[in-house]
Amino acid sequence: MALKNTFLIAAVMLATTTLASAQTVSAAYPESIAAALLKNGYRADVTTDSDGDPMIESAASGWNYRIMFYGCENNRACQDVMFSAGFDMDDGMSMDSVNSWNQNKLVGRVYLDDETDPYIVHFVAGMDGMTGPAFERLMQRWEAALGEFTDYIGW
Repeated sequence: MALKNTFLIAAVMLATTTLASAQTVSAAYPESIAAALLKNGYRADVTTDSDGDPMIESAASGWNYRIMFYGCENNRACQDVMFSAGFDMDDGMSMDSVNSWNQNKLVGRVYLDDETDPYIVHFVAGMDGMTGPAFERLMQRWEAALGEFTDYIGW
């Protein structure tokens, strides 16, 4: 009887672990991020960047963005991601405007490219085993930052 109970407990623990891992999001598994995006109503086109690392193209608040993968080994087993959206502005953006934005924002830091066009980014280190609700919160914060930034630059 004790052996039977041991097997039953082990089976329940395995099923619980499998269910929990199926609902988590990890940079090591780009398809888990794509699935979470789709589940939350976003577009998710999985592709690769110029180095062959995974990349996901999506959109939020009416604006396209990319999720880039970092800390990859041979274009796999990535550890980190960065959300990124760029804006090609006729006159670029001033460093004073960038600094003003960055001083007041935790999510959605801005930098300028060599043409002074702004990029808003959000780096997520160690994205491994993030729960579905935590990912949903991350997406809410990213979408809000993206919307606020496009308002900020009058886009």
